[in-house]
Amino acid sequence: MPQIIDLSLPIEPHPRDPNFEGIRTTDHTTGGDQIWRALFFPKKASLRKRLNGFRRYLRLRHKANRHSFPDGKFLSNEVYTVSVHCGAHFDAPYHFGPECEGKPARRIHEVPLEYCFGHGVVLDLSHKDPRSAITVADLQEALVRANYELQPKDIVLIRTDSDKLWPRPEYFSAHPGMTLEATRWLVEKGIKVIGIDTNGFDLPFMEMVQSYLATEDSEKLWPTHMYGREREYFHMERLANLHLLPKSHGFQVACFPIALRDAGASWVRAVAIV
Repeated sequence: MPQIIDLSLPIEPHPRDPNFEGIRTTDHTTGGDQIWRALFFPKKASLRKRLNGFRRYLRLRHKANRHSFPDGKFLSNEVYTVSVHCGAHFDAPYHFGPECEGKPARRIHEVPLEYCFGHGVVLDLSHKDPRSAITVADLQEALVRANYELQPKDIVLIRTDSDKLWPRPEYFSAHPGMTLEATRWLVEKGIKVIGIDTNGFDLPFMEMVQSYLATEDSEKLWPTHMYGREREYFHMERLANLHLLPKSHGFQVACFPIALRDAGASWVRAVAIV
């Protein structure tokens, strides 16, 4: 049997995470009452139908309630209000800009599924300092240490071990980031999907903002994302557990994003199959 390693940071509340807004939960007990109310007067029905349904519910609620179900318990439900960039997620070219390579940029439901399953290689950059830039030389040195030569359509995973900072505030502000040059180098090698275990693919947000304010150079702002307008590639952010991979290559990665029509990104449950 193959070993399956979870490479995904979960979606969960964090006070500093702007991508998470809230959860509305229904437990098994209250769900038994709510389901009947929803059936008799659904929110999207007309006002007349809702009033008629409400009257019928009042007549039948003595037998249409939680006690209709075994032990007075129905089904739980949770409604999450979150951005598509919460937890481990997969960015499509449309997130980077409206066009890519001079054509309408692909959205998340248009990601070729063959890109989302393939040979994985993890490049160990865990020695990089907080807020430092990951360069082409860093990638080349990691490949030498791994004794591996990249193949087109490999799924490249950048290990920084920043996921170990979660859920501390430093997770958002102290991670290394990919440079434009390093991203371009991988894409020109035929890499379609790159994943990283940091909050963002570029340097931390405030690092980029401060660099821009000091120089007024727009190239300091999200450079790897902007590169996605020039060449098509896909990246994953907020991966986790790359340190658990027992080898740098010779394993498969499955990273299929949820098919949200017309969205620029979506949540992903990335796993390694060893």
